[in-house]
This record gives sequence, C-alpha cells and structure tokens, in this order.
Amino acid sequence: MSVWAILAAAGRGERLGLDQPKAFAKLGENPLLAEPLRRLDDSGWIDAIVVVTPSGWEEPAILLAEELGCGKVSACVAGAATRAGSVRAGLAEVPADAVVVLVHDAARPLLSDEVIERVLEPLGEGWDGAVPGLPVADTLKRAGAGGAVAETVSRDGLYAVQTPQAFAAGVLRAAAERDADASDCAGLVEAAGGRVRIVPGDPRLLKVTTVDDLALVSSWL
Repeated sequence: MSVWAILAAAGRGERLGLDQPKAFAKLGENPLLAEPLRRLDDSGWIDAIVVVTPSGWEEPAILLAEELGCGKVSACVAGAATRAGSVRAGLAEVPADAVVVLVHDAARPLLSDEVIERVLEPLGEGWDGAVPGLPVADTLKRAGAGGAVAETVSRDGLYAVQTPQAFAAGVLRAAAERDADASDCAGLVEAAGGRVRIVPGDPRLLKVTTVDDLALVSSWL
C-alpha cells in the first residue's frame, strides 16, 4: 500500500497563551511539532508526509523537517480556518495513486507505531476508515438552562476518539469535497455514508491544549 500521512499542525494555540502556533510550543528541547513529525518519519508504515501549518509558518516547518532529517516530508502547505479546510489543503498534495491517507494531529505528539498499525488494519478488511478511541469512563450529564442537570447520559458504547485516523484515500477525498465541516475526519466520512471502525487508542495520545497538558506530555518523553 502507498500510505500518506497528513500532519495537521495549523492550530493557533490561543489557550496556551502563546504568540506563535501551538505546533511551535516548546516540548522538551524542540518544538512540539518535532515529536510527531519524527515518529511518522520513523514509522515503517508511512511512505510520505504532508505537513499543514498556519499560513506563514510553512518555511519554519520545512526547516525543522530538514534539521530532524525527516526525508519522507513531501510538502508543507498552509491550512485553513477550519479543520476540514486544512485537511483539504493537505489532500491536494497527496497523489492520486495513494491508497491510504492517515491524518494525525500534531497536538497529540506521543504517536506510537502500534496505534498506526491498529488503524491501518481494518482498511484491509473492507472498512472505509478507522479511528483510535478510549471508552468513556466518567459519568456523563447533559446540562440545561442555568447549568441544571437535564439528564444523565448512558456512557455505554461511548468513546473519546483520538488521532491518527486512517482512511481509504478515495473515500476521504470524496468526503472532504462535500464542503462539510466536522470535528474530525471520521465525521466527514461518516456524513458521506462511510463505514468507520473504532480500534483501541492510547492514553498517552493526550491532546495538548493547555500549559498543564504540555507539562504532562513532556514528563512522558
């Protein structure tokens, strides 16, 4: 299979209180972007990588890839105002003969080869896509007016979904071209009628949103 990865790094990072994009926040001695980029480049499952950054940050990302010796990086492009738009920008750099596209958030830096393998496997079984997820452990309540509890929601069958998410390339392209928006790529594919399977996720795939998240992920390196 020809497997292309889109590394989504276009987040602005306002909640980190930075004057630069989240992907360039310090994680250890390097920008946060360096960790998932290096891991994708080292993976035997990945053939090529497209990096999507905020507009104006393409060159710093390219320079970082060169410093890390990431030879699989094929292109670096500017993202859009929405996640779906950024994915479309990345897909435009993926060749027509690609078989699988894997989309990963740079904000989840501790990517493992085991999770990559888990999301790729269902595609060989006829699924349109696969996502890693963790069963929801907390009690869920829906709030009404003034914060009053409207109902307690059953957590049976509910998962907190992560990235990387893998898709048959043609399926993801068709779903992305529908000019819809969703909080993740699986939502685009689901809206287009695609079949997506949930596979076991990884608690270490924490999404960096706050300064505390950054500190926690740094402690796991």
